Amino acid sequence: RVAHSLERSVATELHALALEGARLQVRFTETEGRPLSATGWDEVEFFLAANPGEELRPLARVASGGELSRIMLALKTLTAAEDRSASLIFDEVDAGVGGAVAEVIGRKLRQLGSRRQVLSVTHLPVIAAFADHHIGVTKHMQNGRTVSSARPLSSTERVAELARMLGGQLTREAREHAEQLLRLTAGKGTRTSTGA
Repeated sequence: RVAHSLERSVATELHALALEGARLQVRFTETEGRPLSATGWDEVEFFLAANPGEELRPLARVASGGELSRIMLALKTLTAAEDRSASLIFDEVDAGVGGAVAEVIGRKLRQLGSRRQVLSVTHLPVIAAFADHHIGVTKHMQNGRTVSSARPLSSTERVAELARMLGGQLTREAREHAEQLLRLTAGKGTRTSTGA
């Protein structure tokens, strides 16, 4: 019963994440004679049909990186709804996507941020532009070891970072594009943070 409810809820979330017509199915395999463990008696496997008319196949074998990213975002969205105090951390949930789908993911992260703290590591400028706070992450060598550091970016630094993410070169055009991206995503009334 719970699995069927999860399937319906995930289908709704996947539709909102530009996977219209995708179906996720939860299948149980009873393992007779198996001792009871922390995971129970049954084996559970997710099956996916990413497009209408496709056969359901094991998720682990057929999902692309972009599909896996969106399925994880859908599942996290649903599980976070149960825990109002949860902070959500996404490490490159946008892997394997771009363009319009990245914008959909950015909007979903922003929507989640209206209800709880959301931290997202991303390399996509459109995702970063949806955040209320942008944290720059850098790596450097110190005493023969790689050290990572993170710090909040000022408005000017944020534009420069988005411009760098857009094209690598900090040209006038890249800065203008970064500023336009921030204007287009501004004012949605949520609190999210992103790191790049």
